[in-house]
Amino acid sequence: MLIRTIVNAGLRRTLKPLWNDIPSVARMRAAYHRIDRLGTLGRRPVRVDVADVGGVAVEWIGRPAAAGEGVILYLHGGGFAVRAAAADRRYCAGLARRTGCPVVQVPYRLAPEFPFPAGLDDCCAVYAGLLAAGIPAHKIVVIGHSAGANLALVLLMRARDNGWPQPAGCILLSAPVDLTAGSPSATANAARDSMQSPNIWPWVRMTYLGGVAPDHPDVSPLFGDWAGLAPLHFHVSDTEIILDDSRRAAERARRAGNRVTLTVWHDVPHSFYYMNALREAWRCRAEVVAFIGAALRRG
Repeated sequence: MLIRTIVNAGLRRTLKPLWNDIPSVARMRAAYHRIDRLGTLGRRPVRVDVADVGGVAVEWIGRPAAAGEGVILYLHGGGFAVRAAAADRRYCAGLARRTGCPVVQVPYRLAPEFPFPAGLDDCCAVYAGLLAAGIPAHKIVVIGHSAGANLALVLLMRARDNGWPQPAGCILLSAPVDLTAGSPSATANAARDSMQSPNIWPWVRMTYLGGVAPDHPDVSPLFGDWAGLAPLHFHVSDTEIILDDSRRAAERARRAGNRVTLTVWHDVPHSFYYMNALREAWRCRAEVVAFIGAALRRG
């Protein structure tokens, strides 16, 4: 509990003040780059193999030769406009070690230089490329972190609509599914969230949407068709402003007849699953690894 308190306090002093107003993209990228660099101190770089999948240069982490056992397709977070590349790679390397499956990480195009639907199109192209390369859908598990979880859900909906098979499962880590900010926690948790504030919503709409209505199901999958999706596994903190996004999404998915699990963690920050100092991060990783194993065995 003490470590959790220290981590939350540190984030309140460093990252949350960025959201006192609506920051520029350059300011957010600079802040995340500094934090990402600090996280690399004293650590060996993660080996990354770059390859073309579906016309997108993706990062393979782990042993590509093990792809026959299963592949993890990872969509990173960052508000559709920022990327903490080193932290993403460390998390993916841990997944590859614990599951024995290679991770394909998609460095999708970022807004505002490439607004919707560029990043989503990249993610869909990679999924289609894995299928075209002979990797069966039941050997693929999709993971999305924050903005990447939004993209992961829309990817599943697009795959269904395109007649592509669903993956073995999909893991949603702190998924923002309603860019209208219509979830009660979007305001109710404004003070409790140690990392983000409600100012993130106009920022995302300004940088990412490119004129698309925020309730369009391709940017707010909460309002999409939830029928016929892969098994879904949600994780979120009870202090996040997007807490109720995960709750509402899980309920929509259940009502549509999908297999759904939801874990709500107590008083941990957004992206807590990246933070080695938190025991909740290790417990969350264990649940994620167990879900991946079960999903691939079902396939």
